Amino acid sequence: MLFRLENLSHKYSDGTLALDNISLSFAKGERIALLGPNGSGKTTLLLHLNGILKPTAGRIYFEDKPLEYSPKALLELRRRVGFVFQDPNDQLFAPTV
Repeated sequence: MLFRLENLSHKYSDGTLALDNISLSFAKGERIALLGPNGSGKTTLLLHLNGILKPTAGRIYFEDKPLEYSPKALLELRRRVGFVFQDPNDQLFAPTV
């Protein structure tokens, strides 16, 4: 499996529960569609797959290995798993490129 999520939950600091006990897996080459209304957790789920967010509970596996959140491990993950934000302004972290 490329990604496997087991009992993944995420609660934001304001108490909003965005993901509640999600379990799913998908293989390399598989195409997945995430559908749902605004605020249903689609973006939150995708941010976990890149390590941008850390789960409140549960585990994420990438290529059958538990996701690690050390700077070195995240750098390696992000070399292989990209994320493009809907609003390009959200991707710029400095006033100059």
